[in-house]
Amino acid sequence: MTRSQLGRKEETSAAPELDMADRAVFGFSWVLVMAVGLMPIVETSLRRSPSISMPVVIAFFVAVASGLALRRRYSWLGFVLHITGRVAIWLSIFCMSLAAVLFVSG
Repeated sequence: MTRSQLGRKEETSAAPELDMADRAVFGFSWVLVMAVGLMPIVETSLRRSPSISMPVVIAFFVAVASGLALRRRYSWLGFVLHITGRVAIWLSIFCMSLAAVLFVSG
């Protein structure tokens, strides 16, 4: 194979880049997951006890909806990893903000 044929082969095997709409969906899901992860801090400032039931539902549906919106860019494994990653990110932010609230409140 010549060098130009190798270059073409590499170009065709590379995954297509995200366009602006996909990047917006991806970024918006990050913002939502982070906002839902910080809900214990907001609930404490509103003088309510932090709950976990509603943030779990919101984080799960945000992860699934963003995965479905980006489905044409992911394989099935990528789709599952996207959802798992979003839930793991939410859970880590949620646990850290809940720990901060519990530490501050004594």
